[in-house]
Amino acid sequence: MTELYPSDATLNALSGTTDAAAGVLYVSTGESPYYTSFYKMLYRLLDVARRAGDLRVYKDGDLTFGVRAGMYLNADDAISYAGATAQALTDDATNYLYLTADGTLTKDTTGFPVPSVTPHIPLATIATGTASAAGVSGEYNHEDITDYRGRAFLSVAGPAAATQSFVPNLNITAGAESADKRTITVQARDAADNNLAERFLVRVWIAAANFGAPDATGNTVAVETGTTYETETANAAYKVISDGSGTVAIGVTISGAASRCIMAEIDGRIYSSSQVDWAA
Repeated sequence: MTELYPSDATLNALSGTTDAAAGVLYVSTGESPYYTSFYKMLYRLLDVARRAGDLRVYKDGDLTFGVRAGMYLNADDAISYAGATAQALTDDATNYLYLTADGTLTKDTTGFPVPSVTPHIPLATIATGTASAAGVSGEYNHEDITDYRGRAFLSVAGPAAATQSFVPNLNITAGAESADKRTITVQARDAADNNLAERFLVRVWIAAANFGAPDATGNTVAVETGTTYETETANAAYKVISDGSGTVAIGVTISGAASRCIMAEIDGRIYSSSQVDWAA
């Protein structure tokens, strides 16, 4: 349906008045010269709308685009983007344009990235060539630009990309057995399961059953990656400071057929490898 205006009488009554919220002047009927009121209105409209032009994508060639300068926040960091011109587009495709958190202008023809994995400011899509409204290779029109900046300031509250590293989790993997030894690697990851290149205090222990108590029976254990902070139970339970890549590794040697479960804890949360087997 068509969006409705107020009545003509209501609109005409605005002549010479100023909008209280925006400070924009309505053109005065009969003013001479008439264009003075028009310029006043235009001047104030541009003032009011100036920030709306930040990071706006525009057409500047048959298969190129530009981006207006603008500012945005990346967590506590204020990023000032200087703008860009004559940026090449992929022909016969929908081009997804966005800024990464550090202000790098990026073009993709598959879609915008997942925000929790790749924090970004979506700017626009541009359909070119056969993907455009006209469907002619080698060009696009202004109407083929779709503005997506609204996604950056209208969103549902959720885990912030800047804080996802504050919720670490652990991934536990068991290496192949060699000379009765298997190396167990514990990797710290963020909320989006990206590896964290930081040091963490991790508690790791060997148990006979899943989520069981530390059990040293039949095990020989050595910390191989990271620094031992405390040996709670020799050959069973340790507190280890990870290396700078967020990794802890222990070598577990067991002679003969055996099954063990390796547990690791960080910030009070316990993760399990489930059952790990040793051959006879």
